[in-house]
Amino acid sequence: MQQAKAPIRSVTMSVQQEWNLDGGPYPFMDEQLLVALSHVGMVRNQLNELGVKHRLAEKSEELQLARLSVPELAAAERLVLDNAPENYEPRRHARELDGVLWGLRQIFARDYAGWTPTIGKNRVLGRVHGAGEVSHGGGGDPQPANPRPALHARDSGPGRGVRVGVLDTALFPQPWLAGGWLARFSDRLTEDNAALYPEGHATFVTGLVLSQAPGATVEVRRILGEDGTADSWTVAKEIVRFGRSGLDILNLSLLCYSEDGQPPMAIATAVDRLNTDLVVVAAAGNHGDPYNSDGGERTDKERRKPAWPAALDDVVAVGACDRDGNLATFSPDAPWVDILAPGVDLRSTYLDRASATSGVPPVRFDGFATWSGTSFAAALVSGAIAAGTDAGRLSGRAALNDVMGSLEKESRLRPVASTQAPFLPLRTL
Repeated sequence: MQQAKAPIRSVTMSVQQEWNLDGGPYPFMDEQLLVALSHVGMVRNQLNELGVKHRLAEKSEELQLARLSVPELAAAERLVLDNAPENYEPRRHARELDGVLWGLRQIFARDYAGWTPTIGKNRVLGRVHGAGEVSHGGGGDPQPANPRPALHARDSGPGRGVRVGVLDTALFPQPWLAGGWLARFSDRLTEDNAALYPEGHATFVTGLVLSQAPGATVEVRRILGEDGTADSWTVAKEIVRFGRSGLDILNLSLLCYSEDGQPPMAIATAVDRLNTDLVVVAAAGNHGDPYNSDGGERTDKERRKPAWPAALDDVVAVGACDRDGNLATFSPDAPWVDILAPGVDLRSTYLDRASATSGVPPVRFDGFATWSGTSFAAALVSGAIAAGTDAGRLSGRAALNDVMGSLEKESRLRPVASTQAPFLPLRTL
């Protein structure tokens, strides 16, 4: 299974479900356990022996994982902890599901000489706007682009024949994007929707990808709900399905965190099951700011905590810089960040109108917005890799190696935006 990446270089450079959502600082879908398919029988047998009520909710052959529903968590925690070989001392953020997981691992470790089955939580991947703990927006809400960009028609290259997958919100068919995207009807946002700000996220990302690789085709799959969240089980299944569809690059401008800084099981498993030729690019998160949305101070540990899937091996973690190449205040300064790209006050395609919250009169955007965040830095890197990819001749992996090699040749490692690499340089709308 994927592990956290070793430091490579210090580069300056909901779906809404019926389930209860634990609203702590590391949110997850309450009353759910994820278990490796090869271990689900023994875990269920152990739960039955302990008298814990549960049911098998779903199996995923692609992930080789199962999702168990445990509807009475308080009772389940008592039953498991009463049979655990050691006393349970609740940690700072421990909830009932933490107690169940801890107790099960203790029981299996006692009975099998330290070995434990693969079990974990169904975590929530974060919102796409604002400046909170699980935010993608970095600089806050999108603003109408002023002045409106004077855009020329896109040419047919570079990136011709390259497929870039964007797993995100629904796509609004903004006119400048015409001919550069594919999306099922269910993955599109119609103009007459009463859209919220996060719903324009995929449209903004798509414009940035095509600004780098105008000849590429961006394929959008909706996975984030109108509030910009989804659970990791749903996202992981779609990562595998979408990632195995012949894409060259997969852009994941979404993330979650974990209490112990270890990879969430579902997301790590999904990335592990992708073809090694597929380049996965992910946002590093916007938690680097010294202050959170409530004005409280963040510790250095909080500001550098790993964001998943960005911090996984074989995933390109993208942080944000300003136009001068300086690290953006909201971007984490951590060794697992591989590349920086512009992510401050970017202009890109957006909705015609959108609201901050339901019931509030919409703001007119007329198809373009200014927004900040590592989500959008990641989109620029995905586009740059696509621009260096020659479909059928030079793979996305080879283009990525060219990007990284070009950075390493610099006397001082610089952001992608500053390189003179032999592919289309990063540029913004």
